[in-house]
Amino acid sequence: MNFFVPIAHGSIDGVGDLWNGLIHPLRSASHLLLLLSLGLFAGQRRRYKKAVAVFVVCAVAGLIYTQVPGATEPLPALLCGLSAVVGILVALRRPFPQTAGFLVFGASGFVLGWDSGPAETAGWVSFKILLGVWAGLTVLLLNLASYGAMIPKKTWVKIAFRVLGSWIVAISALSLALSLKR
Repeated sequence: MNFFVPIAHGSIDGVGDLWNGLIHPLRSASHLLLLLSLGLFAGQRRRYKKAVAVFVVCAVAGLIYTQVPGATEPLPALLCGLSAVVGILVALRRPFPQTAGFLVFGASGFVLGWDSGPAETAGWVSFKILLGVWAGLTVLLLNLASYGAMIPKKTWVKIAFRVLGSWIVAISALSLALSLKR
């Protein structure tokens, strides 16, 4: 079994619809990678509360888009590409305009929401799954960003953040290569 194949579109029997939505981001390596890179990016800069709010709103827009008849799933390369871009920004640790940060967080939120839509299900079941996914994405990103911001900014921690950013770029490149191979 390929680790980078998204397995999040299935469900765990007996858990319930809302809980399946909550754990959805934890069941996909590409979702975790993008959320980790966004959390590192926000934690590195400490002033990205508004960008996280943009992420949350755009995730709702992406989840709503999945319910539009005829909506397709995004390419796996899109998630890998976004992870790589954010990983590069973390690794470079250069000043970054806040409006561009809004764009990165907004695009990431929309794509994660778009990729998290449930299979064709009844209206109430679909709503519970979408609500769970939204809550799961929000809680994960807020936790990662706040933990990243709480870490003391000593020199070795700054270097560790940059190393993690470069690892995210490398993992994204490998994941992209594996997804294009299929």
